[in-house]
Amino acid sequence: GRVLAPNNEDWWWLDTAHVSVSDVQMLSSDMVNQGTGVYWMFYSGGTFDPVVPPAGFPGIPAGTEVEGLHMRPALAMSQDGRNWARIEGAHHSGALLDVGEDGDWDAAMACAPQVVAASPTDYRMYYHSWDGARGRFVVGFATSGDAIQWRKQGAIFEGGTEAGDFDAGGALNVHVVKDGDLKRYLMFYEAVAEDGRRSIGVAASPDGIRGWKRMDRALLEGSSADGAWDHEVGGPCAVPMAGGRYRLYYSGRPAAGPSGTSTGDESSGSSGGSSSSGSESNGGSSDNGGTTSSGSGSAWQGFGLALTSKDEVEGAQRFEGLRTDFERLSK
Repeated sequence: GRVLAPNNEDWWWLDTAHVSVSDVQMLSSDMVNQGTGVYWMFYSGGTFDPVVPPAGFPGIPAGTEVEGLHMRPALAMSQDGRNWARIEGAHHSGALLDVGEDGDWDAAMACAPQVVAASPTDYRMYYHSWDGARGRFVVGFATSGDAIQWRKQGAIFEGGTEAGDFDAGGALNVHVVKDGDLKRYLMFYEAVAEDGRRSIGVAASPDGIRGWKRMDRALLEGSSADGAWDHEVGGPCAVPMAGGRYRLYYSGRPAAGPSGTSTGDESSGSSGGSSSSGSESNGGSSDNGGTTSSGSGSAWQGFGLALTSKDEVEGAQRFEGLRTDFERLSK
């Protein structure tokens, strides 16, 4: 059942319109000292305040006011994983961070926060926004010594920059893993093509901050099978396993109907996004990144799993040491 809903009691709070969870884990922080493990939920929330998106924002006509677009990162905690309490952040709305000023790369939103503990006093929060100047989705990060008080550090990754790249429209909904065996930080991300189609890409960095190098092809593409539920894929969640293998969970959606129109309500179950009008505000997100007309336009219809094969495929390429021979798990 539901464990956290939009806040209908405090009108000034960041999540009165909709909420979207993007990371739940157990962390240890000097700010929370109870002698027992505590669950930390990092999520995005939006309000009913109307805003005009930056120029070029996908799926929304220029100059149109939108409710719920200014999503901000937030935190809730729980001792049992079922009963949650919101934790007030530094922003007056209770958010951990505010969106950027007009002209900043993250003026549209600060969406889908995911936190990595680089050390007990070095936390990194990765999140995405739509950058009007670049005309694409961009990933940035913030740092903290206690996982509660955060400071923005700027944009760090934008996908491919050449026409025709599978991620020429940018990157969003990232999941960063500190891989001790490879001595690399791996960023699994939802890649957006020029036509809006989604796939999953991967990039690597020696320190999780600088020098991000992307693989020049998609790590996981949508299925080409007729009627496939995962014609497009996104919202990656990567779980490292023994022997250098990974489990890659993802969201999927089918191709559009014969007329090219949406086959669903376009409400994504994966993290990061916004409602494109007040009437469309919901507990999930719209098209997984704030767009409502790019890609297939169909609704995200479930979660899938891809695995690196038990025995490495002969001739399979590696990327920065990462095995890339992922196979979909079929029931």
